[in-house]
Amino acid sequence: MPFYTDSQRKIQAQFGCRPLADAVEKAIVTHELDDRHIPFIQSRDYFFLSTVNAAGEPTVSYKGGDVGTVTIIDSTTMAFPAYDGNGMMLSL
Repeated sequence: MPFYTDSQRKIQAQFGCRPLADAVEKAIVTHELDDRHIPFIQSRDYFFLSTVNAAGEPTVSYKGGDVGTVTIIDSTTMAFPAYDGNGMMLSL
């Protein structure tokens, strides 16, 4: 799946910033965690989780706890506690 939508690409072309957008994508988009990411993630006491429903409508949830609230299982899997919170269970 492409990182940028067709609409975003059109605007990038219009403003002549596609090379910059491509460089940013190359620098920040990855399909796996590496040694740069893991210590940072494990040192956090909160994060924000975005979910999208079947209609494509997004929501963002705050997730917090003690430092290390996220456990790195492997380079493509992270685990975090599930708290009942508001009972919506969007994270699960």
